[in-house]
Amino acid sequence: MSEQGIRNALSRCPFQILQCDGEGLIGAGTGFFYEHGGQSFLITNWHIISGISPSTKTAMHPQGRTPDFLQVKFFTIAADGIHASSVAQRVEIHDTDGSKWYEHPDLGPDCDVVALPFARPTSCPPHFHTPANRLSPERVPVGPGSTAFVVGYPLALSVGPGLPLLKSGYIASEPNFGVRIGGQLSAVGGLTGAPDLPAFFLDSQTRQGMSGSPVFTVYTGIWDPQDPYAPPDESGDFRFTDSTNIGQGREFVGCYSGRVGASEHQAALGLCWRVDAIDAICAAKRQGQNPQ
Repeated sequence: MSEQGIRNALSRCPFQILQCDGEGLIGAGTGFFYEHGGQSFLITNWHIISGISPSTKTAMHPQGRTPDFLQVKFFTIAADGIHASSVAQRVEIHDTDGSKWYEHPDLGPDCDVVALPFARPTSCPPHFHTPANRLSPERVPVGPGSTAFVVGYPLALSVGPGLPLLKSGYIASEPNFGVRIGGQLSAVGGLTGAPDLPAFFLDSQTRQGMSGSPVFTVYTGIWDPQDPYAPPDESGDFRFTDSTNIGQGREFVGCYSGRVGASEHQAALGLCWRVDAIDAICAAKRQGQNPQ
């Protein structure tokens, strides 16, 4: 990669999403491509594509406006064949049969992730908007304290021809255990009276506009990508197999959907919906319900 060019492949993964109706721009978020079963999907949050808060089920815009369509800013090669720029392309989210997106087969809108069948535009340069689950073939150890990068557009900010920002943080909970938001304290286990969500907490100072961002974790050390959770060799021989990796690796771990709590000054925790939730949505193909 050129010294003067893009230095991190994560910068080439997501795209900016603009929520629009007949009156114009409503708000902005982030999305990315994902491949499942040989099909391409546009992944973003339910609240981005619907304009409705998943917790209150009311419109997030102060005037009650909700999107009729999206404008997605895909990278496109300029007419000179050299320079690239992000150019907004209209993406329909409804048709005569209803909503075009898919929701979680069990949780519906309570899972703040949707999958919209959508092929990567042929106008995109070859290495832009790579599906998040195809960006790196590696598996790395993932757990509480792992470094995480939320790659998106905080406050609609970007650099250069529309490149995203990488906001760093840490995985703040055990990723294989679901989270409950709301509910009541229980004498046994955690909270009760709220659904168990296929997500984990992130400790990161994310901002509005990053909803729908892909989340990657980065690991530096020695690990076996075929079995990243294998116990370390404690024999003292420091023997490595042909599959042993030494250095730094990364793995796609899910879709970011926003902070927990109404204020930025609360726990400073965000939600990352796990990859298995995205897979369930793409596999089930349950048509989303138009909340309007």
